[in-house]
Amino acid sequence: MQPALKMRISTLETLKVFSDPLRQQIIEALLDGPKTVKQVAAELELAATKLYYHVNLLEEHSLIRVTDTRIVSGIIEKHYQSAARAFEIERSLLTPGQDSSDGAIDTAIDAMIEPIRADIHKAFKQGVIDMREDSLPQQRLRMLRSTRALSPEEAAEFYARLEALYVEFNAFREDAADADDMNYGFVVGIYPAAPKPKKT
Repeated sequence: MQPALKMRISTLETLKVFSDPLRQQIIEALLDGPKTVKQVAAELELAATKLYYHVNLLEEHSLIRVTDTRIVSGIIEKHYQSAARAFEIERSLLTPGQDSSDGAIDTAIDAMIEPIRADIHKAFKQGVIDMREDSLPQQRLRMLRSTRALSPEEAAEFYARLEALYVEFNAFREDAADADDMNYGFVVGIYPAAPKPKKT
């Protein structure tokens, strides 16, 4: 059984379950293939007892699924797999209207930002990211932020170009083929920003 290509998160309750940083790591660990809780725990360098609650929540909300059940030494052992390779948040959850007190936007942002933060920390810990001046450009962390004024036409064109770049990135092979190949994370964010105060 292969994970679906995409799963849509359509309830705030599921989004809150999905956005937890540890649960994000569990889902990511289960993208490689079915694993037991003990195998995931070993990969995350955590005690298995710390994961059972989170795994049960993820299964309850169909974010992961059981692929196999065995009895080992009289104990039921389940193998879990991520329900999908990518998760998409329903737009209606990001449109709180006049009241943003439900926390949907914050939860959605956390669901995006926390896995990125965890990935970057892990890459630094493993020495994958090298920020020394003499390191190669493709070994460095590059994060850029800027605000600019664009016309509606310029904004539409720029959005389209970013989307095309994202599609191009996802067209590359998913797993390393050669010893020199390295996995890369790709993050793009563009949004209409609050207007700057008018100069007087």
